[in-house]
Formats: sequence, C-alpha cells, structure tokens
Amino acid sequence: MRSCSISPTPSCACSCPGADALHSASTTAFTRQRAALLIGGYALGLGGMIYLKGLYLSEDRYFLILLVPAALLGLTRRYIIDFLPFIALMLGYEELRGVAHIIRPDPYYTPQIDIDKFLFNGTIPTVWLQGKLWSGHVEWWEKVLDVLLHLHFIVPPTILFLVWLWDRTRYYRFAITILVLSYAGAIGFALWPAAPPWMASQHHVIPHVTQIASRISSVQVGGAKVTSSGSWIVEHLSRNASAAVPSLHAAYSFTVVLMAFTISRKLVWIAIPYAIAMWFTIVFFAEHYVSDAIIGVALAAVVWVVVGRIVPRTWFAGPFPAPLASARGAPTSPSGREPPGR
Repeated sequence: MRSCSISPTPSCACSCPGADALHSASTTAFTRQRAALLIGGYALGLGGMIYLKGLYLSEDRYFLILLVPAALLGLTRRYIIDFLPFIALMLGYEELRGVAHIIRPDPYYTPQIDIDKFLFNGTIPTVWLQGKLWSGHVEWWEKVLDVLLHLHFIVPPTILFLVWLWDRTRYYRFAITILVLSYAGAIGFALWPAAPPWMASQHHVIPHVTQIASRISSVQVGGAKVTSSGSWIVEHLSRNASAAVPSLHAAYSFTVVLMAFTISRKLVWIAIPYAIAMWFTIVFFAEHYVSDAIIGVALAAVVWVVVGRIVPRTWFAGPFPAPLASARGAPTSPSGREPPGR
C-alpha cells in the first residue's frame, strides 16, 4: 500500500488524493484576513462610487467596484480576464435593448392589459395597488423599494463574484445564463415592444398611475444630496422606454433564486423574499404588468435549463483552479508558513 506524507515545504511532489483534497481545502479557506480584504474592499469601492457618482450603479461602474476587493485579494489580473468580457457583453445587451426600439418604435398597449385583467377578474394590479398604497408623495418605504429596484442588476454580479472566488466553473455557468437571458430579452423587446403601465397611463389607455421611480431622483447621505446620473458609457447607449416584455427585473431575480438553490439552501430563504419584493415593486411602481413578470420568470426558467445542459459539454465546464487558492491571506500551517502551492 502506498503511503504519503504532507510536507510543509513547496518541494513536496506528493500526488496522494487525500493530500490534494487537504491542500485544496486549506488554500481556499476563508480566513479572517481574506474576509477583511473582501468586505473592506467592497465597502470602499461601493461607498466611493456612490459618493462620487451616486446610486446609478451601471455595469461599468460595478465592474470598478468589484475590482477593489479583487485587487486587495491580489486577484486583479484573473478578475479582469474573467469579468471584463461579461461586463462588455452586458453593455452590448444594453445597446441592443435600445436598437430594439429603433427597429420597433411603436409599442403594444392592450395585450398585456387584457392578460392582467383576465388573471385578476377585470382588475389591473398596478392601478389597484397604487389606489391602495400611493399617497401622492414619496414615503420612506418607497425609497427603500426604489433602492431594491436599482439592485436588479447589482445582485446577480455580486453573487457571481462570490461564487467566482471558490468555483470558476459555476461562475461561468451563472454568467452565461445571465448573458443568454439578457440577449433573449433584447430579442423579445424587438419582436414585441410593449408599453409599461406608466406609459399606458400617459396615453390614457388605463386609469392614472404614477411612475414612482421617476419621483425619486436623489437621496440624502450625511446631509449631502447624492444624485443618480448614469455613467458616460451608459449615457451614450440607445434608450428604450418600452422594453417591458419580458420583464428582466423579474427574470434576474428569479435567476437569483435558482442560483441560490445550487449554492446553499440557506440562501434560498433570502433569495425568495428578495424576488417577491422585486416583483411587487415593479408592479406597484408601474414599471411592469404582472403578465410581464410571469413571462420574464418563464424565460429565466427555460434559459436556466438550456444553459445547464449545454455548458457542461463546452470548455466552460472546467475544471479550473479557484482564484481564492492564490489570494492573499491564505491560512498558515502549524509551522507558521503558508500552505504549499503559493
């Protein structure tokens, strides 16, 4: 029977499976130093960006925010290689979203209204909710919901970043899912341009509702007014006010739930309330009809299954080394040295 010992020196050439597993678990351990670098770096990046540019955290800005903890962990190069293509492709989606409006500038108004009325016995949920809850001026809890609304793209890449630290294979699967979902949505916007409730109200197709998000343009941070202007890149992208079907707010949040199921069942208890709150917000704020959200969730489910079957057959199936294995702050061996392999 072959024996194997784990040497504390980098010269160990042992290939014992038990030693490999122990080494992998050790180098990817989440130490206090790594936690401090991750949390502190994220707080520094996020706080600095909000202070300098406001709460409009577009894809390009969020890439820079996550670059801070990646740099502090010593993973700058690997982070740029893995995340820059994803962010660039997401910005490409944003442009195609605007191109869809150029191709089909005249949106449909009544089909989604008819579906909501069919589902809710003649009632339009947005009109009903605003009749019950909207007071005519912004309440504190509506500001909270507005922040939640702006998180619809921020939450997925945050999860992607945390998953990436431990498992690049899973990161690629999740990132490809978000990209396919986004581009499928852009195709939907071109094939079926749909007016959201606030636009239908402006054209007197439905009773009056308020686009509540547009009423919340700034917040107070430490007594200073923080605006929400877009980045230079985003300001030069084509716009589309009628990109309502499918609802990617609903689709992204449901994808977060699916990702949580594959990561940890405990996270599901956070992901589900987040998704429900997002769905409520987009309907109450007159950004989407319920039918828009249902179509978005259905699209997300289909994309999740399709990507899950295709990715394992491609290069993205890995295996890949975990970035955290080469990050700063690795646990030390009993002798006070870092584990072999660094």
